[in-house]
Amino acid sequence: MAPMFNKNGVLHFNYKAEDLAPAEAAARQELEKDLAAFIAIPAEKRTFDNTILGYYRIFKKYHEALGVSGFLGYVSTDKNLRDTVTALEMQISQYMVDVAARRDIYRAIRAYTDTNPTLDPVQAKLVKEMLIGFKYKGMELNDEDLEKFKALNKEEAQNAITFDQNIREYKDPLYVTREQLEGLGEDYIQKLQKTDDGKYVVTLDYPDVVPFMKSAEDAKARQALEYKYNRRGGEKNVELLEKSLTLRRQAAHLLGYKTYADLQLEDRMAKNPQNVMAFLKDLQKKLTPYGKKEIRQMISYKNEKTGQKSRVLYPWESAYWSYKYSKEHLNLDSEKIKEYFPSQVVIDGMLELFGGIFGITFEPADIPVWHPDVKAFRIKDAQDGRLIAYFYMDLYPREGKYKHAACFDLVGGEEKPDGSYQTPFVAIVANMNKPSQETPSLLKHGEVETLFHEFGHVLHNALTRAKYGPQAGTSVSWDFVEAPSQLLERWAWDPQVLKKISKHYKTGEPLPDDLIKRMIDAKNFGTATAYLRQNFFAQYDMTLHTLDKTPDTTKLYFDLTKKICRIHLTKNTIPQASFGHIMGGYDAGYYGYLWSEVMAEDFFSEFQKHGIFNPQIGLKFRREILEKGGSMEETDLVQNFLGRPVDNTPFLKSLGLEVK
Repeated sequence: MAPMFNKNGVLHFNYKAEDLAPAEAAARQELEKDLAAFIAIPAEKRTFDNTILGYYRIFKKYHEALGVSGFLGYVSTDKNLRDTVTALEMQISQYMVDVAARRDIYRAIRAYTDTNPTLDPVQAKLVKEMLIGFKYKGMELNDEDLEKFKALNKEEAQNAITFDQNIREYKDPLYVTREQLEGLGEDYIQKLQKTDDGKYVVTLDYPDVVPFMKSAEDAKARQALEYKYNRRGGEKNVELLEKSLTLRRQAAHLLGYKTYADLQLEDRMAKNPQNVMAFLKDLQKKLTPYGKKEIRQMISYKNEKTGQKSRVLYPWESAYWSYKYSKEHLNLDSEKIKEYFPSQVVIDGMLELFGGIFGITFEPADIPVWHPDVKAFRIKDAQDGRLIAYFYMDLYPREGKYKHAACFDLVGGEEKPDGSYQTPFVAIVANMNKPSQETPSLLKHGEVETLFHEFGHVLHNALTRAKYGPQAGTSVSWDFVEAPSQLLERWAWDPQVLKKISKHYKTGEPLPDDLIKRMIDAKNFGTATAYLRQNFFAQYDMTLHTLDKTPDTTKLYFDLTKKICRIHLTKNTIPQASFGHIMGGYDAGYYGYLWSEVMAEDFFSEFQKHGIFNPQIGLKFRREILEKGGSMEETDLVQNFLGRPVDNTPFLKSLGLEVK
């Protein structure tokens, strides 16, 4: 297979499905040869370069042999290529599991690290994280315990797959009459399937449930759907969750950790469960008075409309009354707002805005792309004009393309052996509506926000100056990685910015002030309640993973909901049976959403203090956060930028709450 770069030093995307398997087989042979040579280095000849960087370079060389074919699995128009890539990636991931658990490789690395070599702080961090990675794979265990550890992990991984499958395959629809659909739009009703006896079928999928809970006038029908919805996954999933909690705890004990949360957090910014719980409890305390006020407001609105004297808002009522209230008081038509956001105006405005803040320029680049819709840019330094990175935008949907919005780091930055720096290549892939004959591509404000968010990841990867590849760009702690992109979202809500990036596609007018005000009011509507709910999920997750024995997960769910959210859940529901996050990837990690958002708001407060377009503060953020990647402890990065630890006051203020 041809090398990744063409003769001009830029990426090519000219891959053939039939070349991939032979290229991988040849690369695997090379990898095995390189690993044998790596293991054979005599202990006294081991150095940071030939051992720590040597280990990293061996795998980098293997992955580079396949170029960016893995990325093309998400974006190529060639179905055969996409299918081939998917099948190959499955094989590679299986192979990598085996390679990563090889004791001979681990012993070779320990032969070097056990000599306590003199390292600078950046190198020391790289070594520490590498050793923690091996520890998590059970490399420090004896053979018998390693087998136990693997068995626990395999069973737990299988449980997660089954849990997810049980949610997807769970069927218990609500059958309703035409009268029970009162309040729902004709387009919604037309999409519903019908039974032989003329009933309408409301499934438990989001597109059916969300509009029904918001708009169906029939409270009894909403109550019946809410009950069914919060039993998705069934008792089987409650069992799987509780079994998995036991398996995780046993695996953590084998590795020498007090709890599973201690194991998960050791290598994250939060460091331990105590820090997470202190953070969540403090936020809960500050949000609670506002949450109570919001619930009281909704109950009194419900009573005013129904003539009841209720003191409770039931789970099947909250979405309905909130939606009714927002329609009456915050009337916003997202389709109308969209007319002010032609995608080209938004993109030009975004590049100009962040170019000015972070001291960079964007110029179109005539380089190979994977589809005619893709636009490519050179990112250059505004001061000295040097090339910093290449950046691609693939914004419109097409057959077989990745369905969400994401940033792909195609080539990471790092210092090369000759001392020069590897230019990063980064892409945004999204699915915005294409222009039609009558209208240009128009974005909903939520899509504008998503674009700004993903652009935060782009800049993190593009502006990196980290010396070592494993620490470049977004290779930061899991609970820090979203902070820069959540920061960039804040500009998408600033009235001055909204004026700059909006232009009605017919009249050329920017968004009117009163509409901007109503958008911000709507954003802040019910936020204390919404964030208390996030706080509950995070505390529930952390509690499950810090207890000495597996609790009754339903009782804990009900107790914590009542305590944190002031909500009485419906009897005999089991909402945790469909809480997919704690089975698949966010276990002892759900707090990360709030953790990084609080940080992002605090970062933005620095810009607000000195002017949100201030290039000095932008340059400081670029130097202290974006360029550093994961080469320093995240707490130090934050301290260096803010000049102090994180404060959650800006976050609370951003929700429209009065904070003393």
